[in-house]
Amino acid sequence: MQKSFKKKEINSLNDLLKIINHLRDPKLGCEWDIKQTTKTLSPHIIEEAYELVEALESDNTEKIIDELGDVLLQVIFHCQIANENNLFKFNDVVDKAAKKMIRRHPHIFGEQKEKRSIEEQKKFWEEIKKKERREMGEENSAFSKFNKFKPPINQAIKLQKTASSLGMDFSNISEIILKIEEETREVKEALKNSNYKEKKEEIGDLFFSIINLTRLLDFDPELCIHEANKKFAKRCEIYFSLKEEEKCPLSKDEEYKLWQLTKKLKAENEHN
Repeated sequence: MQKSFKKKEINSLNDLLKIINHLRDPKLGCEWDIKQTTKTLSPHIIEEAYELVEALESDNTEKIIDELGDVLLQVIFHCQIANENNLFKFNDVVDKAAKKMIRRHPHIFGEQKEKRSIEEQKKFWEEIKKKERREMGEENSAFSKFNKFKPPINQAIKLQKTASSLGMDFSNISEIILKIEEETREVKEALKNSNYKEKKEEIGDLFFSIINLTRLLDFDPELCIHEANKKFAKRCEIYFSLKEEEKCPLSKDEEYKLWQLTKKLKAENEHN
């Protein structure tokens, strides 16, 4: 007999596990849910993660709850598929995560408790991760493995944070600004010749340095470019609307002046 889930009855993680199990039931479940595999669900994990980040930036409590729930559903869904294939269960994931947190915080959960600064803890984590990689038979360098599915910006941040935790970092913002200026000069030099590889490498170095600046300022580079995209899109809407009103072609100088007017109008709208 099909079980009915009423809103007032759903108040625990166990209920959610039962719901996903029910949706995957070959006879009583949903056709879409039944057909899903770990591969077909993978794009949804990335999508839900980005939607959660957007919700967190909005400070909208209801939206945050909703998006956290969507991410949790993804985790449970993958565990359900694994369980059906006798690979592992949801509790195995919880158990491993809990043990990892305890293992990586011996100064909190160990017999000899001690206070550690954030920087000291970062260095200690790298040592623990190094030991874990060795025990799993993986390469022992924190810089040798790249996740091909992780966005390059995230890869850059991880590499920079790892290097910082091992003592290699800029001392202040002025140093990274000088580095960006140096990389900019090298890009200009590379553009003077026709060497495609050199141009690409120098532009990549400049990107990497700018990402490093966002890290030192404790900004999320993804959110920085996201805001820049939104700003540019809005300015373009205003610009092309104004240009359409001109009814005739504009010179380069007139187009520049129109763009400056666009920026001014957008700033005024935001102020109001």
